[in-house]
Amino acid sequence: MSVLDQLEKGVVMTIWTLRYLLTTRRVIAMSLLAAVPLILASVLAIARVATFNILLFQSLMVPLFLQVVVIFVTLVSATALIREEIDDNTISYLLTRPISKPTIVASKYVGYLIAVLVLLVPPLILAYGVTEAYQGVAFGVDSDVLAGFVVATVLGSAAYGALFLLVSVVLRKPLAAGLLIGFLWESVVGSLPGAVPKLSLIYYLKSILKGMIGIGPLSGFSTDVGPGVAAAILGGVSVAFLVAAMAVFQQTEFQKKA
Repeated sequence: MSVLDQLEKGVVMTIWTLRYLLTTRRVIAMSLLAAVPLILASVLAIARVATFNILLFQSLMVPLFLQVVVIFVTLVSATALIREEIDDNTISYLLTRPISKPTIVASKYVGYLIAVLVLLVPPLILAYGVTEAYQGVAFGVDSDVLAGFVVATVLGSAAYGALFLLVSVVLRKPLAAGLLIGFLWESVVGSLPGAVPKLSLIYYLKSILKGMIGIGPLSGFSTDVGPGVAAAILGGVSVAFLVAAMAVFQQTEFQKKA
């Protein structure tokens, strides 16, 4: 099959994946979780909390949004891409279609990335807007904060998604392993002294935020990696994990269950 033919079928697979991730019952829970920043910002504004400002917004978004919401949404969404096909015994049917295994993985990943960004980015922007409105300032006054968190969300979704996709094609129970990686490894390793935190993705996400935001709670975060380098590393890691997932899936044989 030609590259153009595979690309065309990959687009169809991407659209199917996007529709699946945004229309199943799972999306209700994921949407509610993704809306936590907006809900929290609205509650703080309604309660007229005196200390609610852009600094508090950042202090809440790093541990709550980046280290909980983003990780959980990407984990649940990415592990469903291939593993659910296997568990539901639909993978054999999928593999009979005239589309290569690597194209299936890559197309599903693209669909996943679009879907999670649709879930994660709008509530983040709205939460930022609520914060600025509460302070009585223009929407773009703290544009560096908004830009930093949007970039971190996009790159974090790409990196975590590729990692969890790889986990899902390697392990039969990817959710358990993903929880350990996302909430234990990232939290523990990311907070250790020395160069050890560089083995975690959150280290590079925090480096991006520190480099892009002028004043914030991460001003004291110790890193020797600039935002450009951190973004390049996360991009490279995403590609590496995706290629590894494609290679593993290509070599895996699936038998139709009785």
